[in-house]
Amino acid sequence: MKKLHYELPKQSVKKDYLFNIFGSTTNAAVSVILLVVVSHTVGEAQAGIFSLCFTTAQMMYTLATFEMRNIQVTDVKNEFSFSDFIAFRVLTILLMLISSVIFVFINGFQGTKATLTLLLCLYMAMLSISDVLQGNMHRNNYLSLAGISLGCTSLLAAVSFTIFLATTQSLICSVIPMAIVVALWIMLYDIPFSGNFSEIRPCFRLINLKRLFFETLPLFISVFITQFAFNAPKYAINDYLTEVDQSHYGFLVMPAFFINLLSLFVFRPQLVSLSEKWANKDYTGFGKTVKWLYIWIFIFAIVTMAVGFVIGVPVLNLLYNTSLNAYRNLFMILLLSGGFGAGSTLSVTMLAVIRKQKNSVIAYVVTAVLAMFIPNILVRRFGFAGAVYAYFVEMLLLFSLLFLIFIVCYRKGKLSSLRSKKQ
Repeated sequence: MKKLHYELPKQSVKKDYLFNIFGSTTNAAVSVILLVVVSHTVGEAQAGIFSLCFTTAQMMYTLATFEMRNIQVTDVKNEFSFSDFIAFRVLTILLMLISSVIFVFINGFQGTKATLTLLLCLYMAMLSISDVLQGNMHRNNYLSLAGISLGCTSLLAAVSFTIFLATTQSLICSVIPMAIVVALWIMLYDIPFSGNFSEIRPCFRLINLKRLFFETLPLFISVFITQFAFNAPKYAINDYLTEVDQSHYGFLVMPAFFINLLSLFVFRPQLVSLSEKWANKDYTGFGKTVKWLYIWIFIFAIVTMAVGFVIGVPVLNLLYNTSLNAYRNLFMILLLSGGFGAGSTLSVTMLAVIRKQKNSVIAYVVTAVLAMFIPNILVRRFGFAGAVYAYFVEMLLLFSLLFLIFIVCYRKGKLSSLRSKKQ
């Protein structure tokens, strides 16, 4: 049987930006859309369960991707083949599926909560396969194709979930089609386009897999702990408060998480260019671009907070069919936390570009230790507000540490290179 194959369109920087925005925005919005659909269709209590299960699956998604995308896209020296990346992704998906079962068992998830979490993890596994194929398009300067794939997989998954939930009123029955539509998209879009650049075949070369593991490990630790810190207040709510509290927290924190995801459409198109500038020792160009990326995130966070202050809570009330009026001040704290989260993501991505990602581990270890006990303490002491305070403290600490580490590594790398030039 002849393999499905599509010819590549003409390259366009404009299309790269537009479709990357489409993909990043849709991907960021899908979690909001799903939570809206659940709250309107089956109620707030079920929305609380779904919120916890979905964010748990997102945390497990970091295991499947192992934050390989940044290494894959910035591999301008071609240290690894696409077959290496495919093989590594196969192994990390297996790791993710096994870890998901263990996590559900350890945390005492049962019934709907356990089944829903595992099915959402299967959906995330499909997304991680699409991600490595998107990375191949991105690496070969077709970010537009990757953006279309990211956006359409998110959109199709949301549509299928909505249709089946409206029909069956069952969260479990509605998640299964999400994984199926992503699998079909991979076969009908990702593979035919990505196959233009490389053969879609894993090659399990132990030496390369080992090198790739140690290259990606610091980045994986960073993103996994970020997700853990993001979820830690939810698990504290799960232990001490109600399902309705869980849903309210999920409604309020989602825009903060949205800020972080949406920030990707700004700096993701710059990754290849920044990697080339750093490799070519164009420190002036590199520094100027990075400075503007931080400024953009700052501006975006301020604008989001201003809009959120005026219309945020009323919009959330309308979206989720609930009343969050009592949480307006807490909502502003969460939005500010989202800005710090976006800054943290930018910092660790830039550390990957200059190949100093190992230095980020200390920041994440400190944050992880804090996240293990601070949410429980604050939720017990302040109730619902304690979850918000915990998230703010975690994100502020993480951003402060990562930004400091990046500045130190950038300056050291620049000075070291300039000294070697003089000699």
